[in-house]
Amino acid sequence: MKLRRFTSAGVEMARQYLAAVKESGDVENVTLNGQPFTRAELISSPAYSDAIPALADLDLDETRVFDTTFSFCEYFDSLIHDHNPQSYREDVGFWTWLAFVYLPQLVKTKCGKAQVGAAPRLIFEASSHVNAHRHLMVFPYYLYAAYRTKPELTKAVLVHPINSVSDLVEQIIGRQYILQNQAYLHALNILYLRADVSGLKKGAGGDGPGAVRRFVDMVDQFGMTRDFHEEGDAGQFVALLPKEFSKFKD
Repeated sequence: MKLRRFTSAGVEMARQYLAAVKESGDVENVTLNGQPFTRAELISSPAYSDAIPALADLDLDETRVFDTTFSFCEYFDSLIHDHNPQSYREDVGFWTWLAFVYLPQLVKTKCGKAQVGAAPRLIFEASSHVNAHRHLMVFPYYLYAAYRTKPELTKAVLVHPINSVSDLVEQIIGRQYILQNQAYLHALNILYLRADVSGLKKGAGGDGPGAVRRFVDMVDQFGMTRDFHEEGDAGQFVALLPKEFSKFKD
């Protein structure tokens, strides 16, 4: 499939489509204005989306299944990294269209029915300071792209399922001083990644002893007197953490 972007009419239709999915629980087929309408029609029809000439030589694998957000970022960056991805950073139509291509993977299901959740998770609100980071693809991809030469640094932040956001992400998503710091990202990996790197350790989220909220507290505390920046500084930072972090250090 060739990459496309929703027009303004396409974005509006996407909003209506999500509302219909909430009613029916069917992510592939809905009824709009009394007429049957499909997700395939929405993402492919020139009535709702435009081709992107600059990306015409790329073929998106719309059938690809991603076990984590990290795996999506890894795939999508391999596809687009030579085509100036920064130029699409604020492109509402582009990211909303991409979310609808992979919509079946981005929704949760309950009793066989799709659970859409909040619209900004799927419809990119680039102009909203609050909602722009809530999109399930935009923030993760550009974090991954920022560490393209060392993508493993983003593992703890991006290893969650693609249709959700971990509590770890919720706690640090607005803290650029953590996201832009290799030492802190590597420390998150050391503390909270499972040994098989398939997910986060039990108890990493929330506000329990040694969990990520306490990690943020320690970053703020140590940052007043110490300078951690490089990836190699992570070990020193972890070594300074109090006893409550011991279960995550092991």
